[in-house]
Formats: sequence, C-alpha cells, structure tokens
Amino acid sequence: MRIIIGYGNKIRGEDGFGVNVIEVLQKRKLFNTKLISVMQLTPELTLDLLEATHIIFIDAAFSQTDHYALACSIEMQSDATLSHHIAPQMIRMFLRLLYAKNPDFEIISMLSANFEEIQNKRSYKRSLNAVVAYLS
Repeated sequence: MRIIIGYGNKIRGEDGFGVNVIEVLQKRKLFNTKLISVMQLTPELTLDLLEATHIIFIDAAFSQTDHYALACSIEMQSDATLSHHIAPQMIRMFLRLLYAKNPDFEIISMLSANFEEIQNKRSYKRSLNAVVAYLS
C-alpha cells in the first residue's frame, strides 16, 4: 500500500503545503493509497505506516532561494531529543529498527521562505498542482 503523508500548519501560510496537497488528493480516487494529514510528524505516526510498501512525505522546506521550486529530498533536520516533531528519516528509522519494515521512501518539499502567508498564490498553486499530478 502507498501512504502519502502531508504535513504542516495551514495557519502559517506556505507551511501548510503538505496538508493542502492531501486535501486535493482526497477529492480523487487513488488506488491502493492511504492519505494522512498531520500538523507535524511524531513517533506515534510509525504505527499507521506498518502496512506501507511506499511512503511519500510532502511538506514545505525553508530556503532563502528558489521559492516554490520542488525538491525531491531534504537534509535531515531533526534533533534526536525531540519527541513531538521529527524528520521523515526518523520515521523510516523507527520502521526499520523497531518493526523490520523497509518501505520505499520519498520526500517532496516545496521550497519557501515565508511561513506567515502565501506570498505568490499563482506559484503556490502551480507547485501544488505539479505534486498532485505526480501523485495521481
């Protein structure tokens, strides 16, 4: 089963990109796909992913340049002491070490420098539509 996780905070403008993608995907019929929308990644999410053969994480990532560009991976930006917000790579590690699961794994991020509002609605929508088309 393919599981797509969109995460972010819609109140914080472009930070809600992952959640917005999930909202659009929920209106489509996707075969063998589970959609999950969360504000942030937590260790408990690992339990919802045990049946996954392919996991796709979608979010917004901070960047001073290339706003609205799509990136296929992000650097691991997690402090191992955090328990309420972790990086996708930590979820993957939990699946592998605790449950002997090793699903395929993708991270799709829209680059942004503004987490207070959507500055360029046209560019934001173009990025959103590109990700939705890729996943549909």
